[in-house]
Amino acid sequence: MDTPDTYRTDIVDEAITFFRANVFFRNFDIKSSADKLLIYLTMYINVALKRLEGCRTLAEGTKAIINLGLEKVPVPGESGFPFPGLFPLPQSQQEAELLRNYLKQIREETSGRLLSVAYRPNGTPNKWWLAFAKRKFMNIIVP
Repeated sequence: MDTPDTYRTDIVDEAITFFRANVFFRNFDIKSSADKLLIYLTMYINVALKRLEGCRTLAEGTKAIINLGLEKVPVPGESGFPFPGLFPLPQSQQEAELLRNYLKQIREETSGRLLSVAYRPNGTPNKWWLAFAKRKFMNIIVP
């Protein structure tokens, strides 16, 4: 029996829902590709929260997230990719661009949903979320 769309949870929802617990982990037991993507999204949420840290309104936060989205998305094998060895290296430039586009799209989707939890409906920051910008995920310092 299918469940209504409102009850389905995808990897983005899972990453946001469990971020505050997962950010305390120093390592993960990787059992599937979904675990790898969850690690990547947890790191991205950490980066996004760091960018939102000084934004006092939803409008400022949205601007910061848009600017983050305009940055080049590194893929495995390129400098700036946070987890060397986590994903296989792309075998061609075409495969690298396909992965880059996928990561960009999932980051954009995550950003939009993250704004809805990082800020209250009145546009003020949710301190219970933004406090996690100070956390290091897997001992990685976010610039």
